[in-house]
Amino acid sequence: ENSKYDMICGGSLISSNLVVSAAHCFWQKNMLYKRLSINDGLYKIAVGKYDRDYTVIDNEFTQMMDVETIYLKDGYYGPNGFHAEDLAVIVLKNKVSISVGVAPVCVDWGSKFSVPNGAQGKIVGWGKTEKGIQSPNLLEATLPYIDHDSCRKMYTNGFQTFVTTDKFCAGSALGQGVDQGDSGSGLTYLHFEFYYLTGVVSVKDPNTNNSIAVFTDVKRHIQWIRDLYNNYTSYASDNIYKPNSM
Repeated sequence: ENSKYDMICGGSLISSNLVVSAAHCFWQKNMLYKRLSINDGLYKIAVGKYDRDYTVIDNEFTQMMDVETIYLKDGYYGPNGFHAEDLAVIVLKNKVSISVGVAPVCVDWGSKFSVPNGAQGKIVGWGKTEKGIQSPNLLEATLPYIDHDSCRKMYTNGFQTFVTTDKFCAGSALGQGVDQGDSGSGLTYLHFEFYYLTGVVSVKDPNTNNSIAVFTDVKRHIQWIRDLYNNYTSYASDNIYKPNSM
């Protein structure tokens, strides 16, 4: 039955068969290997969806995809490692049909762009609404960027240890934010008319009510993502640019 699936995390399509998400979505204590071969439909990836309910086929672009392999970043050790390197790349068994309704997000392969403090980024997810209840429909939030050093200084309760060197923050004391179900979702920032995947939702201080969340900085792991991209993506069939270091 399709209804046996619950939504656990978000993700960002970076090619027709690769999704970037957070390692903590799939990590288990005492896990020995960071490459997970997925059998029996344990996980599914839904694209082109607006309704939280997995059984709802929203529109002509909605696709339910089987997962072949999940790679977790080698240096991810869960809470004991303060969620450093909280990144996962999911390999799909089949390719998503790219269309006007479903397309990969841009990736800054050459790390050419930087984001200034206060820049407004966009994230989508099924987080809590202003009334504090989980939304049944996809929401879009706008989050201001907070660099690593500024973010660490905001926390004085010990949570700053979770703002590891590969993290930045986004959000504000009041306003829209992310929720637990948004883990793994991508935060994008605009550069020359295109939105680029900049961060992946990692952790949030459970002791504060503000909307600020900690994000894994994609550019800190770009070589690892590029290697997997090169292994699994055929450029001609994807009709997207081959990543390079220019």
